[in-house]
Amino acid sequence: MGTEQNVPSIAQASSNMDTGQERRLRFLEDWAAERRYRRRVGEGAWAGTGGNEGAKGDTSAGEVAEASRNTHASAVTGAAEPPQSYADYVVSLTFATGKGGERRGADEAAAMEAVEGVVQRLGQAGLQVEVRAGLRARRHAGVTELEETPGHVLVFVRCGSERVEHEWRRGRLQDWLGEVDAEAQADAGRAGAVSAAALSSAERQRAVQRLVAGTGEGGAGVVEGRVGACDVVVVGLHDAGFNGRWLRHWAAAWLIDARGLGRLRAHFGEEVALYFGFLQSYLVWLVLPAVAGAAWWAAGAAFSWVFGGLVAVWSIAFTETWARREADLATVWGVHGVQRARTARRREFRALTWTRDAATGERVGQFPAARRWMRRAIGAAAMAGLSLGMAAVVAAIFALQMAVGEFYAGPAARVVALVPVVLLAAVLPAYTALCTRAASVLTAYENYEFEAEHAAQLTAKIFVLRFLQDQLYLFLAAWLFVPHRDAFEVALRRLCGSNALRPLCGAALHPRATPAAVLVRDMLASFVVTSQAVGAASETALPLLLRWWHARGLRRVSRDTPESADVDGWLASGVTRAPPHVQRQFVGRVSLEVALPEYSTYEDYAEMVSQFARVTSFSVAWPLAPLAALVNNWLELRTDAAKICGAMRRPAPCRAESIGPWLDALRFTCWLAAVSNALLVYQFHPAAADALDAATLQRLGRTNLTLALVVLLFAEHVFLAVRFVVVRILASWPGVFERITARSRAQARRRCLDHSAAALRALDTVSSADLPSGAWHAELDHARQLVADAFKSS
Repeated sequence: MGTEQNVPSIAQASSNMDTGQERRLRFLEDWAAERRYRRRVGEGAWAGTGGNEGAKGDTSAGEVAEASRNTHASAVTGAAEPPQSYADYVVSLTFATGKGGERRGADEAAAMEAVEGVVQRLGQAGLQVEVRAGLRARRHAGVTELEETPGHVLVFVRCGSERVEHEWRRGRLQDWLGEVDAEAQADAGRAGAVSAAALSSAERQRAVQRLVAGTGEGGAGVVEGRVGACDVVVVGLHDAGFNGRWLRHWAAAWLIDARGLGRLRAHFGEEVALYFGFLQSYLVWLVLPAVAGAAWWAAGAAFSWVFGGLVAVWSIAFTETWARREADLATVWGVHGVQRARTARRREFRALTWTRDAATGERVGQFPAARRWMRRAIGAAAMAGLSLGMAAVVAAIFALQMAVGEFYAGPAARVVALVPVVLLAAVLPAYTALCTRAASVLTAYENYEFEAEHAAQLTAKIFVLRFLQDQLYLFLAAWLFVPHRDAFEVALRRLCGSNALRPLCGAALHPRATPAAVLVRDMLASFVVTSQAVGAASETALPLLLRWWHARGLRRVSRDTPESADVDGWLASGVTRAPPHVQRQFVGRVSLEVALPEYSTYEDYAEMVSQFARVTSFSVAWPLAPLAALVNNWLELRTDAAKICGAMRRPAPCRAESIGPWLDALRFTCWLAAVSNALLVYQFHPAAADALDAATLQRLGRTNLTLALVVLLFAEHVFLAVRFVVVRILASWPGVFERITARSRAQARRRCLDHSAAALRALDTVSSADLPSGAWHAELDHARQLVADAFKSS
C-alpha cells in the first residue's frame, strides 16, 4: 500500500529485521500476484448472467445438488471469484489517550503492551502483517482532509498461499474425523492439488480465521474483546466488486436460483446462505395463502373455517418441507453433521475436571452434567421471572391502550391516545434489552463447551421473550379483553371513580361499540403493517443512512482532492503500488468499515418467525396478512442484501447445517396456529344457527369455556394427525441426503462383495493336492460303521 511518510507505520509489523518499506513492498507483491492469478483462472461471480436468471424460483433438490457440485468443483479447479480485498482480515485496536497526569504513562505502557502483543502473536503465527494508523476526515480552512485518529491502530493481516492450503487441508481432515463430509478425507490428502487461489472466498477466510483466532497449533489467539488496555475487533473486509454484482443481480431477478445461492455460500459461508435460502423458500410458499387470502377477503368471508384449515395445513407442509430442504442443502454443501461434530469450542468454557478422550487420547476438559443441570434450573427460574415481567409490561400497556382507545372520550382524546404508543416504543425495547442481557449472562453461567450448544440455548431463551413481546398483544385482545369487555369496563369505572382519578376522567368514559371481530382485525392489520415498516426502517434504512452520514467526510475528501482516488479500481487492477492519496482513502474507508456493527442472523430469523406466527395464527381475522407478508419478504430479500453490503461488517464465514432452534420455533408456531385458528373461528364465525343473539355475538363473541376447550382439543388432535400424514408423505420421496447415504452404503457393500469374491476366487485356485489326502476316507468308513451298528442293535 505504499511507503510514503504521510501514512506512517506506528509499530514493527513482524519480528524480522526488514525495513518497513521492504515489508510493505513484499506484502503488496504477494497480494498483487495472487490477484493476477485469480483473474486468469476464472471470472467473477454472476459474470455474464442476466436479470432473469432467478426466474425458475425455488429449485428442486436435484438442481440444488448440481449447482452445489459445480460450486465445489470450481473451488478445486480454480474457477473462484476474484476478491477485491487487500487483506484477509483487519485487526482494529482502540485505546484511550485523553487521560493526563500520573495515569498517562501507565495507560501508554498498557496500550503499547497490548498492541505489541497482538502484532507479535500474529507475526509468530506465520501471518503477514502491516500496521497503519486509523484515519478520520476533518475539515480545516474549508478543505476536508484525512488525519490520524488518536488511539486507533489497524493491523492488516494476510496469509501466504502455502499456509492457507495447509490449514484448509487440516480443516478438511477435522471434518472427516468429525464425520461431517465423506469427501473430506480425500480433500485432506490432496496435498498440492488445491491451490489457495482456487479456494472460494469463504473457505480462504475460514482457514485464515482459524489461524488468527485459534489457540491450538500455529494459532495467534487474537479474538474480539478487551485485551489489556485495547478493545480488539477482527473484521474481514468487504469485496466491493462482489457486493456490487450481487446487488445488481438480485435487484433485477424476481427470484434467486440455486446457482445464486451457491455463489453466496462461496463468498459469505453457509450460515448466511442458509438464511437467504430459508427466506427464499418462505417467500415462494407464501404465494398460496396470499392468493387464497386475497380471494377470501374479496368475497367478504371473515373467520372462515376453510381458510383457517388451509393456513394450518400450509404451515405444517412448509415447515416439514423446509426441514428436508435444509438437510439437502447441508448434504450438497458438505456440512451435514457439522453441529453434531461440535468442533468449535468456546474460549469462555471453564472445565472443572480433565480427562483423556477414549478415541483420540486428547486431554479434554469436562464440566459435570449434574452441575450444569442445576445451573440450567436456576436459569429457567430466572427466565420464568423475566417472562412474567415481560407479560406484565405488555399487559399493562395493552390495558392502557384499551382504556384510552375504547372508553376515554375526554379532553385531548387524540393526544392521550398516543400515550400507549409512546410507552410501547420506549419502555418495551428497554425492558427487552435488559432481558436479553440477562439471558446472555444466564447462558454464559450455564457454561457450555461448544458454540453450537451455547447459541441454541441463548436463542431459545430470547425466543420466549420475543414471542411474548410480539404476540401477547393479539392474544390479550382476542381471548381476554373481548370476552370480558363488560368486566373490564366495570373495573375501569371503579378505578376512575376513585378520589384521585375522578377529576381527570370520572365523566369522560363513553364506551365505543367497536365490534369484537373488527377490533381483532384492525389490531392485527396495524401490527403487521407497522412491524414491517418499523423493521425496514430500523434494520435497513437507518443503518444505511448512518453509514452514508459517517462516510460524508470521505466524499468531501474525494471532492477536495485534485487527483482522482479510484480505490475500487486500484483493488481490482492488482497493481502493486498506488498513489498516496489513494492509499489514504483506502485506509479511511477501512477505518469506517471496522466501526460498523456486527451482522448476526438472529434478528433476521426472529423477524421472520414472528411474522410467520402472525400469518398462521391470525390470518382468519385478516386474510390479507399473507399477501402483506409476501410483499414484505420480496423486499426483505433485497434489503437484507443491501444491509449486509453497506451497513454491516462482512459476516464471518460460519458453517451451519440447519436454522437450529428456529425450526423448533416454527413447529411450535404450527401447533399454535392450529389451535388459535380453531378458537377464533369458534369465537367469531357468524353462524346462522346460534344460541347467542346478534348483538352479543358482535360485542363479545362466543364465551362458552367448555365448548372452547372441546374445540381446542379437537384442533390439537387434528393437527397431530395432519402432521403425521404430511411427514409420512414427504418421507416417501427420498431427498438428497437419503440418496447420497444410500449410494455410499451401496458402494461400501460393493467393495465388501468385491473383496469377498476375490477371496473366494483365491480359495478356488487351491489344488486338491494341497489338501490332506486319505483322512476323510477313514472318517467316511467310521460313519458307515456307526450307521450299521445302529441298525444291528435295533
